[in-house]
Amino acid sequence: MTPGIETSIWLALKSRIDTLPLTYPKAWPGQTFQVPSSGGQLLPFLRIGRVTVAPSRQLLADGKPHERSGSLMVTLVQPLGQEVAVYDQIAAGIAEHFIDGTQMRYGAVCVAVSSYPHVQEGYEDTGYWTVPVRIPWRCFA
Repeated sequence: MTPGIETSIWLALKSRIDTLPLTYPKAWPGQTFQVPSSGGQLLPFLRIGRVTVAPSRQLLADGKPHERSGSLMVTLVQPLGQEVAVYDQIAAGIAEHFIDGTQMRYGAVCVAVSSYPHVQEGYEDTGYWTVPVRIPWRCFA
């Protein structure tokens, strides 16, 4: 079965996530995840999410490609105990991996990062410092 456009977009994005230099475990959407720990100590991980916008028709003819866009969310989840700058620097490395113009492909679908990713403000959540990185993308499919 050939993947649909939405599936192809996700698989293109996922292929780039898989090449992140961080070796942290990843909490993927729709999958169960065991929060990592070792010897009772919390360990870092990445939470992956996505937000899409309704497709926008660009051509008059029916059945033609549409502009599609959204945001990939890669959230750094680190145990508390370091300076905020340390967490922000790790999150900046995630953003740099998806620099604007980065192209990701799956089949005939090409997804491009539409502007520089945004490292958002971090916050404390149950013993972790959490820093979302929003990666805007778009494609014409």
